[in-house]
Amino acid sequence: MTEQTDGQTESVRVTDVRAARALRQDVRLLGLFLRPTSPSEVAGRVGMAANLVHHHARRLAGLGLLRELEREGGRVRFVLAAREFRVPSDLLPPEDVQGNGTADLRELSEGFLRAYGRSWALAGAGEEDVYGFGETGGEVPVMPVPDAPAAEGHPAHLDRVTVNLTPERYVQLARELSEVLARAYAEGHSEGGQPCTLAVLAYRADDDGIRSLSRSPNSFLGSALPV
Repeated sequence: MTEQTDGQTESVRVTDVRAARALRQDVRLLGLFLRPTSPSEVAGRVGMAANLVHHHARRLAGLGLLRELEREGGRVRFVLAAREFRVPSDLLPPEDVQGNGTADLRELSEGFLRAYGRSWALAGAGEEDVYGFGETGGEVPVMPVPDAPAAEGHPAHLDRVTVNLTPERYVQLARELSEVLARAYAEGHSEGGQPCTLAVLAYRADDDGIRSLSRSPNSFLGSALPV
């Protein structure tokens, strides 16, 4: 554990279930305290009331996720207690309402459905769902290219493939997909960009004895959709 300026450490192992839940629920707010920052400064950036941000900051500090610093110029400042928090998987098991997997999927589903509804309303009539099929060891049919640009700057996009894989190939593909997100994280924010969520979801499907190869994108990317 390497200590940085303002008492911030490189990595902290979380053992309190309340702190683990707060990490999941308040991850975006916590990210605004990467550097020593006052609640009023955060409030101005996110459009929240300063007293509400201060309340949440004090609560997160009480859980050990933020550090409260000495007042500077009459203003209290907070900073993340660490750059990385590591949470044991059994601290929030899947059966917990805020557990690993359960809360992730609920948050992703709710967020994607809101975005999908917005994209669907903007796209208007004429959109098509596409279901492509191939043979094992053969070519997957190429998805047709949309003939119009997207109706919004950040359209909803879903692309799903079902294919029979060995454990080794499954892990390789899942890691390759995650590497795309790792590059996006390393690049950081785009100048003038909007908050966007990109996710990788991979799992072994129920074995119903069917061995078809299929792909079903459900996207509003318009003519920007690569095929």
